[in-house]
Amino acid sequence: MKTLFLEPGIFAIRTQVLDTEMHHHALMQLTLPDQQSTLVVANQPPVNNMLSLLEADIPHQLTLQQGWVILIEPSSQLGSQARELLAGNDLMTWPLEAHDNNSDNLIDLLARVNLTYTASTATHLDPRITTLLSRLNLCFSQDCLKPEHWLAKDVAQSLALSESRFLHLFKDNMQLPWRPYLLWRRLMCAIQSLSSGDSATHAAYIAGFADSAHLSRTFKKQFGITLRRALACVEKPVP
Repeated sequence: MKTLFLEPGIFAIRTQVLDTEMHHHALMQLTLPDQQSTLVVANQPPVNNMLSLLEADIPHQLTLQQGWVILIEPSSQLGSQARELLAGNDLMTWPLEAHDNNSDNLIDLLARVNLTYTASTATHLDPRITTLLSRLNLCFSQDCLKPEHWLAKDVAQSLALSESRFLHLFKDNMQLPWRPYLLWRRLMCAIQSLSSGDSATHAAYIAGFADSAHLSRTFKKQFGITLRRALACVEKPVP
């Protein structure tokens, strides 16, 4: 049974006994519990034992006995669908009903809340932003874009833009600034490395962190849990 999906625009992980601190990140979050769960969202009553879709940058805390957590980039096609479901709200929930909880099919998981996943690139993006994303997406199949090429001024120059124009264009297209988006992609780069069997030290190096401790601190700040604990919570695949 597959327990982790890491693809352009989406990160899905099947976890058990997950307990985060209050945190927020630049991604939309879909939570699909199998059984007991509690989602605490700032200024709202706790949500117990429900499927939930949370807007990006909303402070929250999640306790999950077992189930799926799916993070979605707001600018992706899936993010556009999710935003339509939210209809201007920070949170949407659905009753927890009987489902095939052992499904490892991403399409089936998303269909539980009427989302349709396609791996195609969002067609509404500026071609220059699409070019940049194509470079970043090499992390999923080849070598990651090296840290020395991540400075905004260098990225802008490679796209024949001024730095200020690039930063404005990126935020307008991606619905979040370059630096938070880049941090998200760096963390995914590290997770990709770790899931391939690399050490935390090597994962930190290729993702541009000073060391594994720096990587872990950054991960905890973003996701409310240490990287070591998060990896321990990943449900082991069934042979």
